[in-house]
Amino acid sequence: MTNKTPPVSPGPLLSVDGDPVFNEIWQAQALGISDTLVQNGVFSAGAWSQALGDALKQAKIEGEADDQENYYRCVLSALESLVMENSNINPQMLDEKLSDLEEERDHHARKTETR
Repeated sequence: MTNKTPPVSPGPLLSVDGDPVFNEIWQAQALGISDTLVQNGVFSAGAWSQALGDALKQAKIEGEADDQENYYRCVLSALESLVMENSNINPQMLDEKLSDLEEERDHHARKTETR
């Protein structure tokens, strides 16, 4: 009879200082999406770097905190602008979809709170 140790679920990816690299799943997803779009030629790595750098500079000018939360807001801002510039997505349709998703999220949150 062999005593097998059950598999251990991996913990969060840690940075050099031991803090989690991602506080929330969407943060990893946003970076994954940007990498996939670069790999598929939607925009270049240089364009991604420039857009993210510009978003971070703008946040600094506006006095935003130099923290992880703000960094990922800048990631989203850069990703959104590059997707809009390099795709056939209709901005109005995107705004409507985002609004629908926000309503669904809020409805789900209210439903969860009442349980």
